[in-house]
Amino acid sequence: MDMFSLVTEILTTDGIMLKIALGSIFGLCLGLTGVGGGVLLIPMLQIFCGMAPVLAVGTASLISALVKINASIIHVKAKNVSWRQISILFIGAMPLTFLVTQIVVYFNQHPLHADVTQSIITGLVTVVMVGSLVSVFHKFRAKPQAKLAMTGTGNTDRKALLSGMFCGSVLGSTGVGGGVLLLPVLNNILNVDIKKAIGSSVVLALFLSGFAALGYAKGGQADVSTAIYFVFGSFIGVPVAASLLEKISEKTTYLITLTVISVSLLMYTLF
Repeated sequence: MDMFSLVTEILTTDGIMLKIALGSIFGLCLGLTGVGGGVLLIPMLQIFCGMAPVLAVGTASLISALVKINASIIHVKAKNVSWRQISILFIGAMPLTFLVTQIVVYFNQHPLHADVTQSIITGLVTVVMVGSLVSVFHKFRAKPQAKLAMTGTGNTDRKALLSGMFCGSVLGSTGVGGGVLLLPVLNNILNVDIKKAIGSSVVLALFLSGFAALGYAKGGQADVSTAIYFVFGSFIGVPVAASLLEKISEKTTYLITLTVISVSLLMYTLF
């Protein structure tokens, strides 16, 4: 399909405004909380766009990668990125993200295993969303306390590497990981403050979602047209979120993050 045909399809397909509106909501939540990729997109794509679980994961990964280019630039300019931590997380996460993506696509294309694969992906997404909600809530309720002195960068680096491997495997299989896994890892395990953790999770998820999107697209599990609508809408939401993030407190950021994850979980499980 040439560029003219693609543009024509985008302009004539039903539901364009809905997808742009959904993209705006996604961009707002992503910029404000770091949550958005799988947590918001997968329920949106399945409920409003009628996608099967694996196609929704692949399309969500593509949207996340494209949108996070803009969001990452904003967070980098605002100096909301912990570069050392995300570089180590990336080293651990990248190989497993690519490997697990290939495994999911392979079994989804197999006639005997497709239905089981769809069911497993659905279950994994639900489990990850619940775990993230519990993690963020626990951190929100915890009383402020002095951080323990680190025994050395080696211990922290090992934690970051192992956490990256875990996050990469989950993101590759479910499309969930940017806000709901990387954010708690950076904030809770690696003790990065919440606002810098949000920016770091967005930048790291850009690269990991890109790897996952390539794997799913090669297997025909990514809807490019829908991704373009969502990305266009996100250009409205992300700058608004960046402006709001400078004005709200850490407590408010936590509350918004909890609300976004809770609403997404209800959408995913009830519909």
